[in-house]
Order: sequence, then structure tokens, then C-alpha cells
Amino acid sequence: MRSRDEQGLYMELNEAMDCLEHICMEGCTTVGPHDGGPPNQTKKGPCQRYSTCMGLQLLIRHFATCGRKVHGGCSRCKRLWQLLRLHSSICERPEPCKVPLCEQFKMKLSVERKEEDGKWRLLVRKVVSAKAMSSLSQRETVELQPHKGCWVG
Repeated sequence: MRSRDEQGLYMELNEAMDCLEHICMEGCTTVGPHDGGPPNQTKKGPCQRYSTCMGLQLLIRHFATCGRKVHGGCSRCKRLWQLLRLHSSICERPEPCKVPLCEQFKMKLSVERKEEDGKWRLLVRKVVSAKAMSSLSQRETVELQPHKGCWVG
């Protein structure tokens, strides 16, 4: 049971990473991309992950206005900080990333790579694995059909 719960958590973190990129790169509903442009209005219909995107948008707005984050006392700000750090650990973009603080975290991670916590590396690997599993499950499945006595896809 614990393994299933953990896998669910990693899938949620993967969805949060996807939504964070979606918000910062394209914009979603009321939050525009990080470069200050307006939210992408070319999409038809609501965001596929509306509840996750909306929750992240509220967290981003809170982070932007919270006075307690300066002293490290706000749990909501810490949560966004951790999501931003996790994103930077996974991000492989060669060009500058639009997710806030990604480049700064990448520089810090490269300096601290030798001192990096084993639990953090494990979390990063599991989220990357969940991302791979998620993309595999979203692929179109090809029907198997018999062909001269064998199955082909």
C-alpha cells in the first residue's frame, strides 16, 4: 500500500511540474508567462489540469505578496520554493528557462552537486520516473492485429 501511495505522490509532483512549466511558459487563465506576456488565449476550452494550475497560481500569487517568506516562516512559500527547486533539478533546457529561479537553482546545484542530499536525488529520480510513466500512458496504444500467425503492432 505504501508503494502505491508513494507512486501517487510522485505522479502529483510530476503534474505540478508540468503545470508550473505550463503557467510560466504559456500562461494559464489569469497568470501569464514569466516573461510578462499575457496568458495564452489561443487555446480552446479550459486547461486540462485546471485544479492543479489554479492551485499553483494561487500559490504563486501568495509567494509574490507574502511578507513572512523573508524570514522563512511561511509553509506555503516553502512549498513553492521546493517545487521551484525540484523543477530546476529536472529541467534540461539548454536555453534560459522561464520558470522563476530555475537558472539560479541550477547554478547552486552545480556547486553543491557533491554535497547533495541522497534523499533529494531519490526524489528527483522518482519524479523523473513518474514523468516517463505518465508520458507512456498518454501515448496512443496501437491495436495488436494478427498477421500470418504472429501479432504485430
